[in-house]
Amino acid sequence: MIMNNHCIMSFDNKLKIKEYAEGYRIFDLRCGSSRGREWKSSVFFFLAMGMLFILMLNGFDISRFPVAAIVLLICMYMCSYYLYMLPKKAKLRGEHIFKSSKLLRKEYSFDLYKDYFTMKNEYEYTKKYYTELSDCIETDSIFVLIGGIEDRLTVIAKKSMNENDRIELSRIFKREMPDRYRRMGRIKNGKNK
Repeated sequence: MIMNNHCIMSFDNKLKIKEYAEGYRIFDLRCGSSRGREWKSSVFFFLAMGMLFILMLNGFDISRFPVAAIVLLICMYMCSYYLYMLPKKAKLRGEHIFKSSKLLRKEYSFDLYKDYFTMKNEYEYTKKYYTELSDCIETDSIFVLIGGIEDRLTVIAKKSMNENDRIELSRIFKREMPDRYRRMGRIKNGKNK
């Protein structure tokens, strides 16, 4: 059986360091060390509240319960670590990856088909089926595609596309990956705005 899988859309795309760093931060929130940071920070927050309650019952006499004060400080640090430091660390890691990769800085040509898309430049060719992607996240400035056999993160910058192509690409991803597509507003420290 011969399948008629013709090209639906083609465009060229070039990433900037800021766009890749934002995409890597989202990738880290979904699949990396920042995954589950909300519940982890909540555990430390409630533990801190418990220690604060113990200290309050004892008139904030730290000399009577030094362990409670130490645990309170550790919990406060861990809350800030999970909520603020990890997303910042992921963004810096994304910047480092972008700076150290000459391929990420090259312009790619994208061809989208019904079942897959291809990315190519003068040095590399990648073909990804939509079924191998676990997430498709659209923000105001980028598309983040997570999953795949060889390269787990693909970032597509909206800035280098015209408005009609952005709308069409969004429509294609919604249609081809309805259960994995998400539209998010501006991402700031991993939270939707």
